[in-house]
Amino acid sequence: MTIQSPNIASSYVDTEGTTVQVGRTRVYGVYLDSLGVAGDFVIRDGSSTGTIRFKVKTPAVAESITINFPQPILCKDKLYTAFTTEQVLCATVFHSGGDSN
Repeated sequence: MTIQSPNIASSYVDTEGTTVQVGRTRVYGVYLDSLGVAGDFVIRDGSSTGTIRFKVKTPAVAESITINFPQPILCKDKLYTAFTTEQVLCATVFHSGGDSN
């Protein structure tokens, strides 16, 4: 029996509210460049008002943070990220699925 791995893509995000991927998408992890102000990084399903699937408080120190999820987080409609650029400079989101895969 052969188990196939999904094709995992990465998307670089540097704007405060962004639709990263349209369609049913699984999120495997994120890489964040945080700044010197604590804040939130949020993954939502659908839009800026969609269901929160993941939320993490960033530290009040400039550092890079890698978060690997033990199981993929499913966004049924769209993968949407939210943060403020005073707190997070940018993020790279690792995902599979969506309308482009």
